[in-house]
Amino acid sequence: MTTKDELKQVLKQLKNEDDAVAVKEKTAEFLKKVDAKTLSLAEQELLHEGFTQEDLMRLCDVHLAVLGSTLEEHRQKTAANHPVAIMVSEHKIILKNLDDLQRIIDILVMAKGYDDIQHEIKRLVEIADLLLNTESHHQREEQVLFPRLEKRGVTGPPRIMRIEHEELRARKRRLAQLVKSAPNIDFVEFIKGVEEAGGYLTTNLRGHIFKEDNILYPTALETLGAEEWQEVLAEFDGLGYCNFTPGKKPAPNSAN
Repeated sequence: MTTKDELKQVLKQLKNEDDAVAVKEKTAEFLKKVDAKTLSLAEQELLHEGFTQEDLMRLCDVHLAVLGSTLEEHRQKTAANHPVAIMVSEHKIILKNLDDLQRIIDILVMAKGYDDIQHEIKRLVEIADLLLNTESHHQREEQVLFPRLEKRGVTGPPRIMRIEHEELRARKRRLAQLVKSAPNIDFVEFIKGVEEAGGYLTTNLRGHIFKEDNILYPTALETLGAEEWQEVLAEFDGLGYCNFTPGKKPAPNSAN
């Protein structure tokens, strides 16, 4: 039995086990030894064998919970101008803003009216605009990176990331709509909406970033060669970047 076949058995066990903690000890050591590309290909084969995309997305969350930060220890280092390094640098800025978003949500749920949260609303506008501007990040992945991986037979991770992008886009738009409508909508409705959309983003966008940093990008680094990465960088430059990407020219449509 190959490592990939063994991994598929582990993932099937996780799927069938209601309590992931019960199988943690049995699977953690094995999962730590599996590289990102093997993990991606195993999940991809499970899709062809009848796993639904929902099953696979749940599995991805479960085995990341099992591994925790150990994946980060094995992350490859790249030059500052490498496409992966650029995307990871954008992720770091997004994560800082998600931290602020969570802090603001905690304040909002305790507030009694708009007068109590004027400062927080101003910051929310900035966060909502930044999250909308991450569309450039998604487009570079969807138009440049994902197609190259798919041509090389790596189809599972891009498929899952595309689904998550769409779900995240809807919440980003909802958050921006709410923030721009304040204080002209009912305060209780505003708080509830921000808590729902913002709460989804603080949890799921964080998880999405973790999966990209620790599974998708390492898989891409193992799959694409140096010349291909130069082509990816050129295409990234042609599309442009987020208005917060360090040292890079924003995409033409980056202003919101």
